[in-house]
Amino acid sequence: MAEIDYKKLSEDKFNEWTDLWDRMQEDADLVNMKEQYPITSGTYRKLQDSDGHEIINSIGILLNDAANFAWRVETALNKAVEQIIVTAESKRFDTVYIENFIRRVFKEADKKLPLRDLYPLNPFLDQQTCRRGRVASRVLMQVEKGILNCDITPWDTRYFVYGMDKDGLAYATYKTSRTKDQILSEYPDVNMVETRSEVEVMDIWTREKNEIWVGNEKVLEQKHHLGYVPVVFRKVPIGSMLMDTDTIKYQGDSIFFLIRDLLPELNRLVSIIQSINIKELDRALQLKKPLDTIKSKDPLLTVDEVTAAGTVTVVPTGGGFDLMPLGQIREQAQILHNMIQGRVDEAMGRRFQDVMQPKTATEILEIGQEQETIILPRLGTRGLLKQGLAEMFIKQVIESGASTIKVGNNTFDVPKLKGEYEIEFSYYFKDPKRDIARASMAASMRGLLSDTQLRRDVLQVEDPEETERLLRWEEAERISPLVKIDRTIRALLEEADRGNEAARIESEILCDSQMCPMLEQAIMGAQLKSSEEVKPSQPLVPITSGVT
Repeated sequence: MAEIDYKKLSEDKFNEWTDLWDRMQEDADLVNMKEQYPITSGTYRKLQDSDGHEIINSIGILLNDAANFAWRVETALNKAVEQIIVTAESKRFDTVYIENFIRRVFKEADKKLPLRDLYPLNPFLDQQTCRRGRVASRVLMQVEKGILNCDITPWDTRYFVYGMDKDGLAYATYKTSRTKDQILSEYPDVNMVETRSEVEVMDIWTREKNEIWVGNEKVLEQKHHLGYVPVVFRKVPIGSMLMDTDTIKYQGDSIFFLIRDLLPELNRLVSIIQSINIKELDRALQLKKPLDTIKSKDPLLTVDEVTAAGTVTVVPTGGGFDLMPLGQIREQAQILHNMIQGRVDEAMGRRFQDVMQPKTATEILEIGQEQETIILPRLGTRGLLKQGLAEMFIKQVIESGASTIKVGNNTFDVPKLKGEYEIEFSYYFKDPKRDIARASMAASMRGLLSDTQLRRDVLQVEDPEETERLLRWEEAERISPLVKIDRTIRALLEEADRGNEAARIESEILCDSQMCPMLEQAIMGAQLKSSEEVKPSQPLVPITSGVT
């Protein structure tokens, strides 16, 4: 069987996916406010007509809507609180041990990324899901002298291609451009004599080996025994899921998929308005003179020359230039502007922006739901990728054959990582305004729903079962004063064990003066007075606006 040429496969794939790269570049240009109207002459950008020709007396303006939208969404994603949840059918299995290991590996991997001039994993993944619509990372865990080298390298999916077969990922390739110094520092034997600029480097991983190509020269080929491609890849479930021939462009789309074509048009409309404003500010004038004083051989001026700001044009008395009636055109332009702006606002979720005015509970929750519509698919993709990464690096650690490994300052027993369990990454937001709104809704609905339903569905408590357990535990103190005193005495004894002798004396006082007499009363059948039941307070914010 002929050996597969993975370099050619990768190059062909990069060429086949041109539409996808164009889409990603278009989105990047929107965020980076790359000049839609390049400066070809003078100081200002110029508008172009329908044939692509520069309109001389115009000014092109670029709005920051795309950059502002990306910043707000990515900032919101970065604020998400991440939870690692490991579940197993066996109640005796130590899931917390696995969670701590996963958390520590990701933390150590993050420490290494800045040393390679790379960004921390979570912010990088969030920007990828927002601007690229897909994420990928390479995982290589190596144990050296009992220390785990945590190598999790995020890849920019603009420069990433892959191939699939019936068993999953068959190969993955990451293409970067590096300077001569960067290449020689890692591969000193490469011939770079004629090289003056950056060179394309391909990092190709298959199930059996890793190849590094610098230009057309293979500088490294090494086999590995993993049996799989050590890369995890996920797409945001937004965009096309069809099997059309051109569907790759629309799969795993970015946050701009609804407004990608509208934003340039918005820039065009604003540019037209500003161009008209400049002409109004420094209007062109007409100087009327008798016809017999105007030389017939004077050349006719162009429209651009006549209407340029600050110009004065000689016209015959009783004649001159008449302006086209622009009133109706301006009205139509305003209608178009409102249509485009409205759709952009709706797609961007303008309610990301905080409005400094009182809001009802329903309004606060509605804003939260709008935000989640944009955020949750991106967070979900981050979670799925990190789940795949965790599963892969645990597998690599187990297959290393080590019995114990050190990760940072922590030592872990590798056999404890073995077993049947599921890994999940969950996310939630700490938002006091939304917490207060949910609490107000729950308080108004008590009696209509059970407390369990309120905690789960209205308050959206992260772990309702654990909350129920803690509430019952606290309720025991309110039901029985003896339980409360017993717990207080135990707390004092723990404080005494830390060296506070006064706490031991106080525990003895409580035991002799309170605990013993109350026990005797209880034995005799006396009813001990319990604490008052804790009741939810009234809503902290109005539920609705009160409009009927």
